[in-house]
Amino acid sequence: METLIQWLLVAAAIGIGWLIATLQQRQHAKSQAKPSARPPRSLQYLFDAYDAPTLDSFVQDLQVNQDTLQLHLAIANFFRRKGEIEKATAIHQKLLAGPTFETLDTGQLYFELAQDYLAAGLYDRAEGLFENLLEDPVWQARAMERLLEIYEHEKDWELARNTVLSLSAGPEPQWKVRIGQYCCELAERSLRRKDPSEAEAYLQQALQYDPKCVRAALLLAKLAAGKAEYSLALEYLATAESQDEDFLLEILPQTEQVYCKQGRESDFKIKLQQLWKRQPSARLMVKLAQYFKQQDSTWQATEFLLRELDEHPSLEGTRSLLELLAPYADTETQRWIKILLEVLESLLEKQADYRCRECGFSGGLLHWLCPQCKSWATVKPLLWKD
Repeated sequence: METLIQWLLVAAAIGIGWLIATLQQRQHAKSQAKPSARPPRSLQYLFDAYDAPTLDSFVQDLQVNQDTLQLHLAIANFFRRKGEIEKATAIHQKLLAGPTFETLDTGQLYFELAQDYLAAGLYDRAEGLFENLLEDPVWQARAMERLLEIYEHEKDWELARNTVLSLSAGPEPQWKVRIGQYCCELAERSLRRKDPSEAEAYLQQALQYDPKCVRAALLLAKLAAGKAEYSLALEYLATAESQDEDFLLEILPQTEQVYCKQGRESDFKIKLQQLWKRQPSARLMVKLAQYFKQQDSTWQATEFLLRELDEHPSLEGTRSLLELLAPYADTETQRWIKILLEVLESLLEKQADYRCRECGFSGGLLHWLCPQCKSWATVKPLLWKD
């Protein structure tokens, strides 16, 4: 008896949730807002509270029609989120084999089924459905996003680029950053194949679609420096500086190499001082101190660090200062400095050099594609470590 009562309560709760969702759907039936691939929030909360066997039993007796469509989709979404992909797939296939729905709903069904295949790792099946949805203006953007996820996972950069470029209306602004990055990936592949001419062509195409692609400018500067075209390399590096100031720290090593190749170390020190006024950072502080020591004196470097650390305290700057002072200290003081340096080194190893502006992912390497949120060109250098 208790089991029967419990089942009836579950069915009643589901029915109430379905009724709310149906009324909301009818109230907004004439709305021109973009459709959502997610089930109504009220139903999501509802199904989270009940186990899968209960829903299995309920789904078997649930009729397939326009009014129960969103309820079916909500249950399938619940199963997919729980990792029960086969059950989700069975529901979507059942819906597609049932009565004909409105055009909007049919597109949603194919999109959800493709997501089932994607979650199951059946990329070929998912790809086919997403490709068909590219012809549907309502689902085109979502289908394109999922297709590109597949191509990125498979590292098929050429297919990813060509798919976006094949859109009849041309690539929209949100895709242009990705096209630029795909071209950069193709350029790096060409460089691994020892084909710099092809790489340069891809990089020029990257800048054509995304004029703010710092990665392309840096690679072009590297190619120019490799051919001893140092003036051209500096032009590309200046372009990179103007594209995104957040990458000034990343541009710095290549700029130093080009200046040193030209024997212009003094000019590079001036460049460092200009950058310091423009955008102070821990790494720039250390680099400037090194140049003061090399070209002026240890005293000049020490004075610079003491002055700037007062305004911009940082572990990296402190470590650099202690390294400068260590040779002039007595034996006992050197011992303590060594201990402090080891502590600072340990602390710095735990701190990140880069952070994603979208999701907050941080690490010690620059990723053009964020490993966590899969956004392109959102991981940027940190000026000051936390």
